[in-house]
Amino acid sequence: MAALGAHALDVTRRQPLAYAVGKGSPFDWLHHHDAQILLLGVGHNRNSFLHYAESLIPNHRRKLRRFPYLVEQQRVWVEADDVGDDNGRFFPRVGAEFGELGNIKRSVIGRATCELIDSVSFVEFASKRLEELLS
Repeated sequence: MAALGAHALDVTRRQPLAYAVGKGSPFDWLHHHDAQILLLGVGHNRNSFLHYAESLIPNHRRKLRRFPYLVEQQRVWVEADDVGDDNGRFFPRVGAEFGELGNIKRSVIGRATCELIDSVSFVEFASKRLEELLS
């Protein structure tokens, strides 16, 4: 996670190893501070806020991430639980359904289609919809 601006330190201060985009993550901070989501030339299959939304529901998909981590100048391997990958299965559909409600502002910059989305209403919708789709 990278951040720039007056609240950059607040956004990036905490980064849990488990559920990296879940509760206590920068995405959680952004959501609770009414952030906007800006997709620049990518679709909802690349919208990380959908992983955040999925992490909030009890029946979310799960995976075990394994990565190197520095502990006292020693490289160790760490394992952490996280939300499973979507692989284009539900995320594009959920994003499209939200867009059909008229809640996405669209524009073009150069040749890139851009979407500006309110994170609060999007996460609320996406969590409910993903819970239905994953049941």
